[in-house]
Amino acid sequence: MIKQTSLNFLKELKKNNSREWFEQNKLIYQAYKDDIIFFTENLLLELAKLDLSIANTNLVPKKCLTRVNRDLRFSKDKTPYKNYVLVVFNKNAPHGNTAGYFIHIEPGNCMVGGGIWQTTPEFLKKIRKEISYSYEEINGIISSKQFQDIFPSGIQGQSKLKKFTDFSEEREPVIELLKMKGFCTKELISDNVLTSPEAVKIISNYFKTTKPLIEYLNKAIEFEE
Repeated sequence: MIKQTSLNFLKELKKNNSREWFEQNKLIYQAYKDDIIFFTENLLLELAKLDLSIANTNLVPKKCLTRVNRDLRFSKDKTPYKNYVLVVFNKNAPHGNTAGYFIHIEPGNCMVGGGIWQTTPEFLKKIRKEISYSYEEINGIISSKQFQDIFPSGIQGQSKLKKFTDFSEEREPVIELLKMKGFCTKELISDNVLTSPEAVKIISNYFKTTKPLIEYLNKAIEFEE
């Protein structure tokens, strides 16, 4: 579970997003950071029981967190800090663009899921080829009752093509998947879930449900012709 004080810190940071305020609240920030790392450690332990590839990666909990400082180089928004933290568990860390698990912690906007939100053109081409070849397999994953119960929003991505003509594919359901540029599960969860004693267990169930999708995507990416 996450302490309510940690969510309160993020709320206050959103309202007081300045270096002056942050410096004045460094001790509170450190307590928040320690709490999030401890939560990540416990979540990682449970995930390692579900996914051997994660267990074998020996992920370092604090390196699974996004930094609190925002990259301001190309942003019009010059507020210096993120008022959220993204926790990512990926067997290919620190290399990105492959499928993994995540939890987004932001008061009133917490989300959990897994997959690929966006990836490289090379990997996207591989995933689309795999979907065209083995649509029945991925459809079996995303149409199962458990998947639809846990992830009613289905698969999401950064964006979607209006048309797809790269493959000689005539099956409409397959074409709709091939239009996607990302393949990710993402569902909102309440703040109360994160601060409850059952938080790790509940989130692990989301991870367990999205695991077959993650394995399918990484199998496509890792396939060598």
